[in-house]
Amino acid sequence: MKKSFLISLLLFHSILAFSQTPMVYFNFVSHNEETSQWDAPFYYSANRNKLISLANYFQSNGITWNMQSDWRYLNNVIMKDTSYFFSTGNKNILRWMHEDKGVEMDPHAHESIYIYPDVVHLMDSLELPESEVIGGTIYNDSNGVNIWTNLSNGQYGIIYPQQFWKPSYMMGGGTPNHTNDLEYYGIWNPQSPSAFLTHDTLQPLRQLGVGCTIKIFDTSTVSDVVNQLKDLIQHVQTGEYPNNGFYLQTIFFEQGDLNDQTFYNKVIEVADSANAIVASGAAQWKTFSQAYGIWETSFTLPMFQWECGNIQSGINDETETEISIYPNPVIEKLFVSSYSSLVNEIEIKDIFGRTVLPPITIKHSPFALDVHPLSPGIYFVQVTYQTGKISIQKIAVE
Repeated sequence: MKKSFLISLLLFHSILAFSQTPMVYFNFVSHNEETSQWDAPFYYSANRNKLISLANYFQSNGITWNMQSDWRYLNNVIMKDTSYFFSTGNKNILRWMHEDKGVEMDPHAHESIYIYPDVVHLMDSLELPESEVIGGTIYNDSNGVNIWTNLSNGQYGIIYPQQFWKPSYMMGGGTPNHTNDLEYYGIWNPQSPSAFLTHDTLQPLRQLGVGCTIKIFDTSTVSDVVNQLKDLIQHVQTGEYPNNGFYLQTIFFEQGDLNDQTFYNKVIEVADSANAIVASGAAQWKTFSQAYGIWETSFTLPMFQWECGNIQSGINDETETEISIYPNPVIEKLFVSSYSSLVNEIEIKDIFGRTVLPPITIKHSPFALDVHPLSPGIYFVQVTYQTGKISIQKIAVE
């Protein structure tokens, strides 16, 4: 795994307490592509019903969603949707989803025919507010019309040459056929397609990193997706990811796949499982505009950048050798041997950062902890020193 080289000069490799752990943000993202399936009336109407159902479910459970549409689907909404207005408050499906259900609408374009300003024109005609987000980019493409730098200072359309659009953010960071997509958290201003990871304050477009590639496929299982979300929470909670970081993780699905009831049910199951993580306090649901609004108002760093799965080096280097925790895995008694008189307290937290064994003052070494009441699973032993330094080690309770 290659190292991120532009985190910040302010990044430091000490561990802060769990109360200072950065928040993780979740968000669902969907695409519809420029495929002819949308031209079939039954396919379109069946999908419309699924959109209504999912939008209602997400809203009732506080779940956020950015829906990103390409030209073909949008043209079908323009041509067909008036026949269905009665079921969405006399509004087209997208306007209803946005105004009544809080779904954010962004343009998405492969730019084979319609470029981004053209797609924005179609969205304008559906009375949708203009998005500030480019809904997908080929980040390293340096030839042809499909170059994100065309939009850096705004661009006019090709199909609708009077349409001008100037976004502020782009998300994703794809490659042709998604063979080597970027998987980064954070926000930065890419310098160029060939130096996309180089932060350049002179460039106006900001990249909104959406983290690991977490997509719901027909072949993926709910546990696969949820375990990826839990891994992110674990990395943040344990300090394996920088504690001054900005972590937005999208959960992606193709809109057309909702027509399959089994797939639709899978999206609901993933949403429920992700919502359980949110309910624990380890994450929050945020749309793109909500997320970058937090960045703009709450973060003092000019940028942040961190690659999915890149574990921070230097974690616990100064403290791991001062304590010994055993056995691991453990069944009943966990022993902590300290080689430092500065060791003060010890507590145990679950993978969501919740305390399951309150802080206990260590008065002698070795010190025994009764973990028998804990359910089997992964936990984190947090040792606090009198200096305020914290050491965290992972254990397995059987």
